[in-house]
Amino acid sequence: MRRVSIPARLIRELGGFMATRPALVNWPGGVVSFTFDDFPRSAWLNGGPILEKCDLRGTYYAAMGFAGGGNHLGPMFEIDDLRAAHARGHEIACHTYSHRDCMRVPPAEIVDELERNGAALAQILNASPVNFAYPFGGVSQTAKHAAHNRFASCRGTGRGINHGTVDLADLLSNSVYSRAFNRDRLCQLVDDAQAVGGWVIFFTHDVAENPSDFGCTPTQLNAIATYAAKNATVLPVRDVLDRLGLAGAREKRAA
Repeated sequence: MRRVSIPARLIRELGGFMATRPALVNWPGGVVSFTFDDFPRSAWLNGGPILEKCDLRGTYYAAMGFAGGGNHLGPMFEIDDLRAAHARGHEIACHTYSHRDCMRVPPAEIVDELERNGAALAQILNASPVNFAYPFGGVSQTAKHAAHNRFASCRGTGRGINHGTVDLADLLSNSVYSRAFNRDRLCQLVDDAQAVGGWVIFFTHDVAENPSDFGCTPTQLNAIATYAAKNATVLPVRDVLDRLGLAGAREKRAA
């Protein structure tokens, strides 16, 4: 994971201004999703039980090129972790296969990465992924047009609550990072979603006692998950879209 330069951030923000897949989100009482990018193994071994303790399920955006490996996020998922999370009702969703930044590669390469990742996941789970998150939050109009018709949704890293007219090609989300953790601010997002009938998506990476700059501790995740479970509906991205009648809003899947 690299930090985003100011010019790159501006391009990503400009890409988000132009809605590619407008849709209406209205969820009385608010809805929350917990998502994990890249699928570090700790997100499953530590994060999964935290969610399940509250009878919640999450969405794991897996980059199959990381399977069985390791990096600055710690050990990455094993194939058996994919099967176990899927069997327990968590959503296994799509990243690019090799974690390529969609803003930095041509459309044909984006498509190749998505098809390769989707096919690898489908072979293991007997089901194609229906949702996607841009690695590094790499959103541009080119990336959106390459990805949006393959998935029910594409999630970026632009902050905020999804309510009213949203862009299914660039859903807003909010980081849960140890280095900038503020429980009150994150819980306020849940309250705000409840007030406006919106959808707040949280994302992190590893879940460990000594997390990376892009992860959080088990205590931090537990604090937000427990609060959300008491104050809003909490569902994987897949299930939110299904209940909103938006799960079929794509032309074809990634595989």
